[in-house]
Amino acid sequence: MNYQDLVNRGKNASEKKEVVIVKNSIDDLKSNLKVVKEFDYKPKKVEPNDFTQHYRERFKFLRNTLFNRPEAASTTSINQAKKSFEKNLTIIAMVNDVTRLPTGTMLVSVEDLTDQLQIIISSKKQELIEKLQFLTLDEVLIFKGSIVNEKMFLSDIIWPDVPQKKEEYAPDDVYAVFSGDIHIGSKQFLPKQFSTFVDWLSGKVGNERQREIAKKTKYFYIPGDLADGVGIYPSQEKELDIKDLRGQYDELAKYLEKIPDDKHIIICPGNHDTMVRLEEPQPKMYEYAEKIAELPNVTMVTNPSYTNIHSFDNYSGQDVLMYHGYSFDNLIDQVEGLRISGGYDSADEIHKFLLKRRHLSPTHNLNLTLPIKKDPMVIDKIPDIMVTGHIHKAKIGSYKSTISISGSCWQSITPFQEKMGHKPDPGMIPITNLKTRKSKMLSFK
Repeated sequence: MNYQDLVNRGKNASEKKEVVIVKNSIDDLKSNLKVVKEFDYKPKKVEPNDFTQHYRERFKFLRNTLFNRPEAASTTSINQAKKSFEKNLTIIAMVNDVTRLPTGTMLVSVEDLTDQLQIIISSKKQELIEKLQFLTLDEVLIFKGSIVNEKMFLSDIIWPDVPQKKEEYAPDDVYAVFSGDIHIGSKQFLPKQFSTFVDWLSGKVGNERQREIAKKTKYFYIPGDLADGVGIYPSQEKELDIKDLRGQYDELAKYLEKIPDDKHIIICPGNHDTMVRLEEPQPKMYEYAEKIAELPNVTMVTNPSYTNIHSFDNYSGQDVLMYHGYSFDNLIDQVEGLRISGGYDSADEIHKFLLKRRHLSPTHNLNLTLPIKKDPMVIDKIPDIMVTGHIHKAKIGSYKSTISISGSCWQSITPFQEKMGHKPDPGMIPITNLKTRKSKMLSFK
């Protein structure tokens, strides 16, 4: 299969909602993967109006989401609120700016499609001040308070949030495993540990119970940064064992081809996968990674993407939202509440933060994003499982009915990470039982 065939296959999958069923070669279980939602973007000249439409459409979606909350009853627009003499008013608005005064009082500038408004939060309202530690620019919320001299004195804020939905349990005792950033080609890549993991998936290592779990593992998610890439940062070539991009992916293909065909491998790109653009959403990986894409049990998806796994008969399966997580660095840097909650060590708190905002990159400058009219970073479908990578820290958590998974990595600490104070946790692999919806960590250190 040549490169154009692969590209065409990807386009057809996107248009037809690809359904792939792979017969099991080890036991009676089968895997069933459906690509539910991914994002295609045709390059074009970007105009200022593209950004206007992008943020207007995002605002409308989140406003409509907030309208479904009981707290949104009697919501009014900003221009009407400024004219009102009522003491208790509710608006839905996007955050423009946040300022903390020396007195501890906070000022939040917001806007909707009608006007702008300044909101005042007294330092005496400690509960609200603590909430505002998690506030970020460009997010859309419900604001409640009283208007005095065309300024709102805040009494409460409410995020869009994800609803609690019924949890679905698979009829089969089947597992999904989540690997973090592989970074093959780097001098810090850990071949021994990764080989052991591949051998475990192949049923060649481990005790009887561990081999049984490996046999029942039918889904293997890799959320980006398969290779270390080329030219990612200055003088990177000094830290590369494989300096050719195609050579890096060809080397990874040698590992992945050892994984039995009954394990379905789902791959999205990350910021180190330099054959695709850095701007999100990132397209599927084909060029330079042809040998990986040609493997019969590999499905390439965009970053981000939604897939559904293991739906059979009367069981609707588990919806998996996969996102590499490139927005996380700036998010941790900008949001005080996330730093207090643990920063890089608390990926579950980052997931909770994003699910509450129904957006993977709520602030404009968190990462490079394309101004697509319908914002692909909006979380409009509530995932059963949310999986990310990028921060090289393995973590399992949950928020409402969503299982939160952060993949680790197969790379030891780099000079850059050491300089920045990062502490990666390589060789730690989250695995989820779809029948019980319980997750645990496997160690391949």
